[in-house]
Amino acid sequence: MRIGKSKLRFRFLIFLALFIVTVVVINVVSKYADQTSFAVSTVKTEINGKLSLKIGSLKGTYTVDDFSVADAGPVNIPYEASSEEGTFILKVSHDNETVWEKTVTSPENGSIEYKAIKERYKITVETESAKKLVVKLSR
Repeated sequence: MRIGKSKLRFRFLIFLALFIVTVVVINVVSKYADQTSFAVSTVKTEINGKLSLKIGSLKGTYTVDDFSVADAGPVNIPYEASSEEGTFILKVSHDNETVWEKTVTSPENGSIEYKAIKERYKITVETESAKKLVVKLSR
């Protein structure tokens, strides 16, 4: 069976279009792949004002908590933080501006302390790569 020139040309154009779309998709995905965050095996619980977060493996940023401050003034949040492998940054931010941060290299207890205004705040953990992270907050 012989295929006409118009059908061959149509098939060629379809394959060419699929090839171009594939190349564009691969370029877009590879460009933005480094800016994504991956968290595996996350367990987050909050009981009576005590928040516990456990992450099996993390690359990038993960939001631990997002909260509002009712009154301006000093904020004091006790924390425990650790990871079995790698280091991470425990960070408090407001409108993408860091108000407090701590690099966690070994298990530690401490207190997140900063002067707050009546606004929303976000607590995050950031890392290039860390495994078995544990963050506990008491509010």
